[in-house]
Amino acid sequence: MNASLEKTLLHLTGKTNFSEVSVAQLEGLVAAHPYFAPAQLLLAAKLKNTQHPQALAQSTKTALYFTNPFWLQLQLSKDAHDEQVTSVAPVTAKISSLLSDQLASFKKPLEADAKLDIEAKQEKLYTTDYFASQGIKIDLDAIPQDKLVSQMRKFTDWLKQMKPADTNIDLGVSSKQEKDVIQSAESSNEQREVVTESMAEVLGKQGQTDKAIQLYIKLSFLNPEKTAYFAARIQQLKGI
Repeated sequence: MNASLEKTLLHLTGKTNFSEVSVAQLEGLVAAHPYFAPAQLLLAAKLKNTQHPQALAQSTKTALYFTNPFWLQLQLSKDAHDEQVTSVAPVTAKISSLLSDQLASFKKPLEADAKLDIEAKQEKLYTTDYFASQGIKIDLDAIPQDKLVSQMRKFTDWLKQMKPADTNIDLGVSSKQEKDVIQSAESSNEQREVVTESMAEVLGKQGQTDKAIQLYIKLSFLNPEKTAYFAARIQQLKGI
C-alpha cells in the first residue's frame, strides 16, 4: 500500500493496514457517505487486494469520483509502483558510491615529487619531410645528384625552415591612433552647415526667408558684437 492510501486509511479508520479493516467496515463507510471520494477509493483498493468479485465494478464506480484516471490507476496498482521504486534504489546507491569514490580521490593530497605529464607538441610531418608526408619514401643521397634531385632537396629544406604565419600582424599603429583615424573619417563624412553672412544674403535673395532668418539668428549667437546688425537684417527680411 502506498503512502497516500495509508494516510487516508489512518484518518478514516484509525488503522494503517487493509488487513486490519474488513470489507464490511468500508462498505458501511461508503453507505454513510456515498459521495465521499476517499471512501470509494479505500473500498476499491480493499476489494482489489483481496481479489473480490466486485473489485472491477467498484473500481469503475470509483473512477467517476476522480478527474485523473491515471492517478487513480497508480493508487490501485501498488505492486507495480513498489517494484519500480525497488528497481531504482540500487541504481541510486551505485551512483552515490561512485560520487563518494571520486570525492575521496579528489581530496587525496598530492605527493611532493608528483609530476604533471604534458604531451610534447608534435611537429607536423610536412614541415620535416614533405615527401614522407605524401607517402613517398626516397633517399636523396642514394641516387645520382641531377638537377631534379637538387630541386627536391632545396624544396624539402625550405619546408623544414618554414614557421607558422603570425596572424597578429603589427602595423605600427597604436589603438589610440586607430581611434583618431576613425573619428576623423566619421567627421569628414558628416554634412556641415555653412553659417556665414554671405550664405544668409544668398538665401534671402532666393526667397528662402525663413532659412535666411535662422542663419542670421545663429550668426548673432556666434558674433554677439554684431547682434544689433543681424537683428536689423532680420527685420528687413520680415518687412518690418
